[in-house]
Amino acid sequence: MKNLLNILALCVIAVGYVTADPIWEDANLDTIGLLRKYGYTAEALTVTTSDGYRLGLHRCSGGPLSPPALNKPVVFLMHGQLSSSADYVIMGPNNALVYMLADLGYDVWMGNSRGNRYSNTHTSLHNESQAYWEFGWHEIGTIDVPTMIDFVLARTGQRNLHYIGHSMGTTVYFVMISEKPQYASKLKSVQLLAPAAYMTYILTPYVRWIATYAYTFDLMFQMMGTYYFAPTDEMDKQAAYNDCRDGAPYQEMCANQIFLIAGWNSVETNRTMLPVINAHSPAGASIKNMLHYAQIVRSGIFRQYDHGANNWLHYGQLTPPLYRFTGHTAPVAFYYALNDWMATPADVNTLHRAMGSQVTLFHQVPQASFNHMDFVWAINVRSLVYDRMVQEMRKYD
Repeated sequence: MKNLLNILALCVIAVGYVTADPIWEDANLDTIGLLRKYGYTAEALTVTTSDGYRLGLHRCSGGPLSPPALNKPVVFLMHGQLSSSADYVIMGPNNALVYMLADLGYDVWMGNSRGNRYSNTHTSLHNESQAYWEFGWHEIGTIDVPTMIDFVLARTGQRNLHYIGHSMGTTVYFVMISEKPQYASKLKSVQLLAPAAYMTYILTPYVRWIATYAYTFDLMFQMMGTYYFAPTDEMDKQAAYNDCRDGAPYQEMCANQIFLIAGWNSVETNRTMLPVINAHSPAGASIKNMLHYAQIVRSGIFRQYDHGANNWLHYGQLTPPLYRFTGHTAPVAFYYALNDWMATPADVNTLHRAMGSQVTLFHQVPQASFNHMDFVWAINVRSLVYDRMVQEMRKYD
């Protein structure tokens, strides 16, 4: 009995330690909770798309250095694949982009694509059904992002806004302007971090593997009834805390998981924050999102989803329509990294040539080891990327 009481006492102490740990706290707070924890004004809103998806919009209208006020310049942030608005918040007030922009006087809005943890309901479809997950980043670019931009402009009374996208957040921008070019007039400037359209030279082994066997994977997922990548759950959070926190024996393996996706850059990796990163990412996405990227890798062409024998039914032609690289009336800035395994320099250069003079800034990050996820999580991302980006944005305020 005495031994049992001792064990229970140790468990209580352990639980108290975890609860008191700010890393554990940040791992369990959502985007709005994190903003409020650090003294910033945060608001969660919902907007419904024309096809019934309920999207979570997050707003940070001010903070200690710049309280909420009318007529602030508006910024809209769009996250990458398997991510959410949390990408722009989790690294804290000294690093994360949202805090920086809010301190500089911007009214910051963060989108969440259909299917992630903040946008996972529908007016009529159940989010476990196949019908719910019949979408990819084409629908995010043609429906979700335009819907959210319209909502933000109506809510703020502004005529236009700055657009910032990372990874898939850049892909959906290109899709939007290709298919709905009227939205170009609603943008002050466009800041694209790790711009992703062409993916011929992608180095990430997971994506190359899926691309190599894309049609097999598609068939396998259909047979298994698997339509989406699930977001992290409570067990995942606890496992990440146990394995990835400072002092944990597997912390370096947690860092290596990111490097195998993004590219190796040990110097910019904040290992203390790995449990927080792993708690918020992945945030959920459709299988079709990844399969569409796999098709782009295989074909070397930036085009709509390839339905194979059903292309004629969807498009009235045998091959998917190409996305257009015209109509970008707002100034577009590219920020790319030499060690980015997802948006490689070779592919970004191909995209740059396709865009031509529409790209007003082509900025290489001044660190040879900077990788794909460093654009949101790096220790020195402010000095390496964000300072230059804000300088560019200020030209159009």
